[in-house]
Amino acid sequence: MKRLVFIICICKICTNFSFAQEAGKLRAGVEIGYLYSRSQDVGTLLGAAELKYNLQNDMNVGLKVEGSEITGCGCHGNKIVIFSATYDYYFHPTGKRSSHFIGAGLGYYFGEEYAYGEPTKYYNNPTGLIRVGYEIWKFRISLTYNLLIIPKDIDPYANNSNIALNIGFYIGGGKWK
Repeated sequence: MKRLVFIICICKICTNFSFAQEAGKLRAGVEIGYLYSRSQDVGTLLGAAELKYNLQNDMNVGLKVEGSEITGCGCHGNKIVIFSATYDYYFHPTGKRSSHFIGAGLGYYFGEEYAYGEPTKYYNNPTGLIRVGYEIWKFRISLTYNLLIIPKDIDPYANNSNIALNIGFYIGGGKWK
């Protein structure tokens, strides 16, 4: 009987802290994902971290840092780091612990093209992103489209716009209201 009471108490504590967001609170998140680059027709892993401020119970703004390395045949590729200001809107039904969301962002990216392990070109440019996803408790899954255009003087045919499927979690932010 003591075990059952203990398990019920732990579950209650976890559910009290596991709702997603509340106005005026900060949340921090980490995501990993699979990125598909259209220009090089390859996929790779990516990592991202994001700090958000909840403007209201259904919207927040944030700063996101994302990085990946797109490798063609193993002998050449691109390393990309993206810094973005983001906005997300949640379609949150009252009384639910989950929500769909849509978001957008503007930022700047820094890239490095390399061949045989040595950097050959550096480039940077403004960027934008749009994303849709689903969040349940503190976990989320999203599909993100990043618009990354490499300057024509570096590669006249390159367009590193990419699509990424991300899975992550957040800490902080309060409860859904």
